[in-house]
Amino acid sequence: MNLENAVKFHSPKSPQFTDSPRATASEALTGTDVMGALGMVQSRSPLGFSAFNGKMELSENDKKNAIRLLTQHGLKHCGKVAALRKLETNIKLKVVQTLATFAFSSWSRSAATPGARCKDCKGTGRACNREVTERTGVFTEKDCDRCGGIGFNKLPAASVYRALSSHVTADQWKKGVTQFYESLITELEKSENHANSMLRLVTTSFEEIN
Repeated sequence: MNLENAVKFHSPKSPQFTDSPRATASEALTGTDVMGALGMVQSRSPLGFSAFNGKMELSENDKKNAIRLLTQHGLKHCGKVAALRKLETNIKLKVVQTLATFAFSSWSRSAATPGARCKDCKGTGRACNREVTERTGVFTEKDCDRCGGIGFNKLPAASVYRALSSHVTADQWKKGVTQFYESLITELEKSENHANSMLRLVTTSFEEIN
């Protein structure tokens, strides 16, 4: 089981969940199994678990917790960026918290996010490769040029900078802070992947026991 499969646990239609057909009903994961597994994942991968739940709009508290945990992560690593290292403690906290909030917002965007769907590909991430299609006479697709194949427009970096402009100069943003901001988005991706791996490991163990 992975995190996406576990979403149905929040509004279950039956007390048993399983990713693939089982030989007998007793081999399926029970509601108790799933609840226990999610509790273990939350304990061992708190940022990934909270970030996923927040992204899926399952819990407003998890969304806030994800931003809080990402802010803590950012404060531990922001010393590597000169522009952030030199800030006063209270200002540094405010800046890193703002970066964490924008990072979560950017990371959690999808084609379903209001106003984010790519206007060219309508959220599919694919577009006609006119050059190849005209040359070969065979309809050929490629990644959408506007969104890069992801189906939605990323949160503009300019919006992030504007929120920090009273504490970070344009030069500082380009030479270090923007990379730090991108690293926070990467941390969310890594954390979600870790939470997914933990859930698979834990639920596999439950299946073996059952």
